[in-house]
Amino acid sequence: MDYKSILYAEKLNNRVRIVLGMIPAVSLAFMLAHFLRSAPALIAPDLRTELDLTPGQLASLPAAIFLGAALMQLPVGVLLDRFGPRFSMFSFMLFAALGTFVFASANNVFMLRAGLFLIGCGAAPVFMGVIVLLSRWFSRDRLATATAVSVAIGGIGMLLSASPFALAVDAYGWRTTLKAVGVITFFAAISLFLFVRDRPPDQQKTTKMESLLEVMFGLKYILLDKRIYLFAAVTSTTFGTLITVRNLWIGPYLNDVFSLNIVERGNIIFLVSVAWIVGALVYGPLDRMFDTRRGVVTGGLSVFAGATVLLALNDSSSTFIVTVLLITFALTAAMAGPLFAHVRSLFPDEYSGRVFTAINLCTWSGVFLMQVLTGAIIDLFTVDEVGRSPAIAYRVMFGVLAIGLVVVLFIYRKVEDVTPSSDTKLENR
Repeated sequence: MDYKSILYAEKLNNRVRIVLGMIPAVSLAFMLAHFLRSAPALIAPDLRTELDLTPGQLASLPAAIFLGAALMQLPVGVLLDRFGPRFSMFSFMLFAALGTFVFASANNVFMLRAGLFLIGCGAAPVFMGVIVLLSRWFSRDRLATATAVSVAIGGIGMLLSASPFALAVDAYGWRTTLKAVGVITFFAAISLFLFVRDRPPDQQKTTKMESLLEVMFGLKYILLDKRIYLFAAVTSTTFGTLITVRNLWIGPYLNDVFSLNIVERGNIIFLVSVAWIVGALVYGPLDRMFDTRRGVVTGGLSVFAGATVLLALNDSSSTFIVTVLLITFALTAAMAGPLFAHVRSLFPDEYSGRVFTAINLCTWSGVFLMQVLTGAIIDLFTVDEVGRSPAIAYRVMFGVLAIGLVVVLFIYRKVEDVTPSSDTKLENR
């Protein structure tokens, strides 16, 4: 073996060691971000009863998370490009830990909103931080698969917010359980600082660190590109539909229409979360298999919209039927891998943080507005004597969400496709 081969092997082994050290810290943070955004859906009926909340107030709770996330996106984009994912994720996760304690101690709707707002701010850089790390540690043609695997790992947080969270709440109460989660979140932040590295040791920055003024000019360049808004329309509607159902209305829906208790709800939410994780893993390699990103997303989005239409049309009282529909809904919704790989392929490396967070700003803003809108829709219908909304309220909500998905399906077709094979040729030049 010659000297160059030995040197390459040493660099590869060093990179593998660093990645193996980073994976647990990043995975835990990603799982907690998903858990904290998903947990309110399970306990929503309990919050409604304990604090006498209206459907509109209930909708405002997870909306507070996404408002916090939206407001932080542009600052996070600047921080990611200037200071790197390690510092950005570490510092913000401390706010997520604080928000968890505030929420768990709340005795009125204002404190609930304040706690969730802090959680939204704190979790804001996690997904984009992970995407930036992946874009630095993996080649472009592998980015969709790496993103899909990361999304699936993060989705474990969704799983934990279903049956396991339901069992813990049933045994210890939601306040005690969430305080324990707050402690774990604090230690997750510390682990990010200790173990994450912003880029491979053999990879130097392609440019010098930009000044804040240069960073802001770069942000202007991104925001003036109309393709950002085409992608943002797709991500805000697709992700917004998934999150609005999975993180807000699935619990009340199963409680109000099917009269399921907290553990029964948790079991169905668990299956829906598993479907979302499986979907993310299935989507991952499809762009390389078919050598198209737009085609993969278009196909998945079509089935996703169809499942949402079926939920709107469903008038059955069968728990089995609604579970199958919700599983199909979640299975086809997890298209983040090819979608963000498509975005990544259209912009220069030095703008990656700002590109992703500009899209995320629109995405989280869309989620916030979608949750407020669906809360207003549910509020239009009279509740029964125990505060349950009628089935027609949820069917109308699913119908409105389905219309939005069909609209963005046609919007997305306007974006040019960038194939994985063309990325590989570009990197090999």
